[in-house]
Amino acid sequence: MLLDTNRLIIQYFNNSDISDWAKIESDADVRRFVDGKVLSLKEAGEYVEMNILQYQTHGYGRYAVRLKENRKLIGMCGFLDEPYGIDFGYRYSKDSWGKGLGFEAAKEVLEYGFTDLGLEKVLGLTAEQNYGSIRILEKLGFKFQEKFLFNNTKALKYFYTGVS
Repeated sequence: MLLDTNRLIIQYFNNSDISDWAKIESDADVRRFVDGKVLSLKEAGEYVEMNILQYQTHGYGRYAVRLKENRKLIGMCGFLDEPYGIDFGYRYSKDSWGKGLGFEAAKEVLEYGFTDLGLEKVLGLTAEQNYGSIRILEKLGFKFQEKFLFNNTKALKYFYTGVS
């Protein structure tokens, strides 16, 4: 799987990404709305390996997002099979925030999911205070479903069916 946009390359994670992913996940600001806990190198490796397994098991997972200009890993975007449905999520290094890169990747990955993978519905969960994530979901056309408590955090659930 390989997608590209004007500024990004989006592809499967591989084991050589573990060290760079660990650097992203060791930033407390990046993890602030996830669970507030930074990941160790071992935990970051387990996350990458879990996604590799998801590709094999479900045909999708979270994908590595890289800058086209230098192939630097700046984050992830994609789908995970969760007990509550197919979760659409993304997370990026702090130095990539505020540049429209999250939306650029999300738009491409979402289109891939519905066009190439045949997904029919995905969910987007975000902390109520994560205004950047909320903006991306709403700009993509996700519809608000409900407020709820997720991992002891006030959260919002959105859904997307590909139909406006």
